[in-house]
Amino acid sequence: MKVLKERIEEIITLIAEVANGNFDYQLEVSETGDEMDAVIAGVSMLGQELKNSTVSRDFMQSIYQGVVDMLLVLNTDCTIRNVNEAFEEATGYKESDLVGKHLTDVFKLEDNYDLNTGLVKLEQEGKCLNLELLLHTNQGQSISTSCSLSYLTNNKKEKDGILIIAKDITEQKLKEKELQEAKQRAEAANEAKSHFLSSMSHEIRTPLNGILGFSYLLQDTQLNPTQAQYVNLIKTSGSNLSKLLNDILDFHRIEQDRIAIEAIPFDIRQTVASHLEPYKYLAEDRSISFSYTIADEVPQVVIGDPTRISQVLINLISNSVKFTEAGSISVHCQLNEISEAESTVILRFTVTDTGIGIPADKQAVIFDSFTQSDLSTTRKYGGFGLGLAISKKLVNLMQGDMGVTSPPAGQQNGASFWFSVKLKYVAANNAVQPEADEAELSYKLDDGTSILVVDDNAINVLLMQDVLENFGAQVAVAQNGEEAVKMAMLNTYDLIFMDIQMPVMDGLEAATKLRRSNVISPIIAFSANAYKDDIAKSLKAGMNDHLCKPFTSKDLVSVLKKWV
Repeated sequence: MKVLKERIEEIITLIAEVANGNFDYQLEVSETGDEMDAVIAGVSMLGQELKNSTVSRDFMQSIYQGVVDMLLVLNTDCTIRNVNEAFEEATGYKESDLVGKHLTDVFKLEDNYDLNTGLVKLEQEGKCLNLELLLHTNQGQSISTSCSLSYLTNNKKEKDGILIIAKDITEQKLKEKELQEAKQRAEAANEAKSHFLSSMSHEIRTPLNGILGFSYLLQDTQLNPTQAQYVNLIKTSGSNLSKLLNDILDFHRIEQDRIAIEAIPFDIRQTVASHLEPYKYLAEDRSISFSYTIADEVPQVVIGDPTRISQVLINLISNSVKFTEAGSISVHCQLNEISEAESTVILRFTVTDTGIGIPADKQAVIFDSFTQSDLSTTRKYGGFGLGLAISKKLVNLMQGDMGVTSPPAGQQNGASFWFSVKLKYVAANNAVQPEADEAELSYKLDDGTSILVVDDNAINVLLMQDVLENFGAQVAVAQNGEEAVKMAMLNTYDLIFMDIQMPVMDGLEAATKLRRSNVISPIIAFSANAYKDDIAKSLKAGMNDHLCKPFTSKDLVSVLKKWV
């Protein structure tokens, strides 16, 4: 009996120890294996289960509190059950302050329009990731957070709560805002730059138009040799200034991706010849041998942008003429690759000279903007280092490449510039020869052709009068848009040349008013604004075409043939 009583007391002690958390307390089991031993074994087993459960719970609690992101555990009705220390530190709230409160007490609905959407997505999909919500602190401040929502389940796989992991993205949002503001500032600066270049283009081209126009007219008068030389120098200087202006505008348009490459059929041999013949005479005047060849296998008619190909070619040839004082310049076009399946060819143009050449350490940088191989050449030869940069960008737009070898193989000096372009080609039996684009200086208008010239610049007006009257036109003049509207309402004109920037009323407003008044005369935007956007604005205002200052007789005749 005494032994039994002592055994029962030991079992009671075991139960008490386990109840107090001493899960390692043990009793020896007797060898008989009676009912008392079964009780001892059961209590000991329960102690080990409780020990494991407690260790697991403590481990999970340490993880829960150790996570650097904010954690909230909600009941299924969205009331707060628990928060971790990271949440308390970020918001200033204590867990005891929040238990039982609704989620919207810290994520206020008026600032979080997507919260309900997120909860609906959680209900439908079982989770909702990267939901951006604004969290309010106990000091009335706001924290931008990225929240992920998921369900908690019990051992029966039933929804037992909601876990929210909230990451503080305040710094990220500030960076995004700064980047957006920087982008807006850059866009504004670019827009200001475009506006400035457009305005300066107009201001420079307007007097330049007069200089070049009257130079051409003066050349057709009787001049002594000295006067003819002076006029030729004026014309050459004006052309160089016009080229520089075009280069600057081209470079800016390329920077903004505002240059479109045309795809029109043209005769490659005729195009090359028409642009290279003047340089042949220029080189021969300086006692430099000049030749150009096109390989027989090059297709006669190709589809691409003849203007841009010629622009690149002329840039290279101009440089060769500029930097070659003696020797020769040769231009060659060859077929590099042909794809009959795609009807495409890759043509390679090479311009080789015996000039001063390019140092090896400078050959990689000469295609950069405003860069020359030797700064001392600027004084001797002139130039701004834009031609090659523009050429390289244009060639890239035409799916080609560009480079230089200096000196060329077999030469001691000089340079060999090359570029390739990818073009479509037209089979010989299907080729439709493009029309020759020649200015007809002997062009005459029909008798009685009436033209209105609208421009506030007296020199440009005088130039247009002289040229148009030589073509046989009767010319009327208006100095601003308001005068033009009055005159066009009273008289019928076969054609109206309308400047864009004028006092009182500009050309765009005048064209719009004339179209609203049912004036059907063709209106040509006669402007120094050379940007594609400016031309588009002219057409939108009701104008039919655009003639850019400074213009050539060829340009003017082309417009007259098209619209009169």
